[in-house]
Amino acid sequence: MQYLKKRHDSSLTVKAFCEKRRLNIKSYYYWQKFIRDEVGKTLSNAIVSVNLPKEAAALKTCTDPSLMTIHYGRFSLEAGSNTSIEQLEQTLKMFIRVENNYAR
Repeated sequence: MQYLKKRHDSSLTVKAFCEKRRLNIKSYYYWQKFIRDEVGKTLSNAIVSVNLPKEAAALKTCTDPSLMTIHYGRFSLEAGSNTSIEQLEQTLKMFIRVENNYAR
């Protein structure tokens, strides 16, 4: 995990970072996936407070969120007719937070 943070802070590409530190790039990606999977398990039921981008503000004007699918990054959300705007907003906040913090 230490290398993942150092790579992120360095602004180097993964390839350049691994070459500079003489790390096996496959090992780097293995640990990155392992950590993402573990984080995903701990965040699967979490609702995280995040500022939504302006584009997401349109959700507040949606009056009938019946049978829709929302795709954000590597996440998808299917919402039925009984899904509240608040549930959609909170779930999208979590998607944005996870994508921004762990997809680098």
